[in-house]
Amino acid sequence: MKIFADYHMHPQGHKLQPYTFKLLDPWAESCFQKGVVDFCFTDHDRYREGIDFQVFDQWKQKFPTLNVRLGIERDNDPVSGHSGLIWVKENWEKLDFVLGSVHFIGDWPFDRNGFEDGFSKRPIEDIYRDYVKNLLQLIDQGFIDSVAHLDLIKIFNYRPKGKIVDYFEPVLEKIKEKDLCLEINTAGWRKPVKEQYPAEEILFKAVEMKIPISIGSDAHSWLEVGKGFSELLPLMNKLGIKEFAVFRSHTRQMVAVS
Repeated sequence: MKIFADYHMHPQGHKLQPYTFKLLDPWAESCFQKGVVDFCFTDHDRYREGIDFQVFDQWKQKFPTLNVRLGIERDNDPVSGHSGLIWVKENWEKLDFVLGSVHFIGDWPFDRNGFEDGFSKRPIEDIYRDYVKNLLQLIDQGFIDSVAHLDLIKIFNYRPKGKIVDYFEPVLEKIKEKDLCLEINTAGWRKPVKEQYPAEEILFKAVEMKIPISIGSDAHSWLEVGKGFSELLPLMNKLGIKEFAVFRSHTRQMVAVS
């Protein structure tokens, strides 16, 4: 069995790098080598100026055997989040897929190295509740297709008391209400938490609620394309997940794990 689609990839990484054939070629080549034949670029919306629709359309013609999609990851960045949402609205028809994510609580970038001290400033339970509030607000804004790395707040392995699913059940209900996807993100295995996003108990609840799943490696380098997918397969089998979502022009298609 194999996962053949990756819907969370950042060609620009963490800096503005305008789209060129030279930038994008290694990503397609890496996907081809790894059997990832359906993929979507989802750069952070703060780097939206680097996305050139014309260059992308010309570039993807080089790879007729690959299903190449263009998307973006929009979040609640206090500096760029609002303008990012406006950009997504204006370019919605040009995009295939939009991830929604929360990386900030107020002006605190909680998932960045060097900012971990914020977790010690107040009860972790309060931090999780604030994180969930931000997620609900983001979903209510609309213009997303799937919610990325749902429990990213656990990245440095700070966990609240009780069942983590209790914190996120309202978000799952909102995802279900809006008919969105929930992403399984393998990048958590590369972070201090050493666990996929979201946690297994959250995924069990999502499966119970029949929420569709999208899958992403959250690659910030072409070397990370599809990373963790082989390790994810046993978990998907355990959860009873036999299909996942791919997109074209925001139209969702469920495909079986090959």
